[in-house]
Amino acid sequence: MKKFKLFLFLLLSAVFTCSCASVKNIQEQMVNCKYSLAGVATEDVSLTNLTLSVGVLITNNSKTSPAKVNRFKGKLYLNDNDVADIAFGAMQVEPMSSAVGKAQVVVPFEKIGKNIAGLVATNSMSIKYKVVGNIYFDTAIGQLPFPVAIEQQLK
Repeated sequence: MKKFKLFLFLLLSAVFTCSCASVKNIQEQMVNCKYSLAGVATEDVSLTNLTLSVGVLITNNSKTSPAKVNRFKGKLYLNDNDVADIAFGAMQVEPMSSAVGKAQVVVPFEKIGKNIAGLVATNSMSIKYKVVGNIYFDTAIGQLPFPVAIEQQLK
C-alpha cells in the first residue's frame, strides 16, 4: 500500500511539473510577442474596389520558446471605419526573431468612400490604419486566442 501511495505521489508530482512547464511556455508565447503593422500597400484598384496587402509584424522576445501561430482573424479599419475582414494563416516565429503575417483584403469603395480610396491608392496622404482581432497560438492544451490591437499612421 505504501508503494502505491508513493507511486501515485510521484506520478502526480510529474504531471504537476509538466503542466507548470506547459503553462509557462504558453505565457511566453503570448506575452513575449509584440505586434506592429509592417505595412499596407495598394495591390490593385478597380472601378468598384481596392485591393490592399496588409502585413502584421510579430516579434518573439522569448529567448527559449518559439511562438507557434495557428492563425489570425480580425478587422481592418481605415480612419476608424470598419472596412474589411482580415486573416492570415499559420507561422512559427523563432525565439528572438520576427516574422510577417501577410493578408490580402478587398475593400469595396462604398465602405471607405471614394475620397479616402483615392488617397490610399495614390499614397498621397497619411491614413490611420488599425487592425483588431485574435491571434490563435498552438499550445500543449490546444489553440488559445490572444487579443491584438494595432494602430498606426502610415503614408
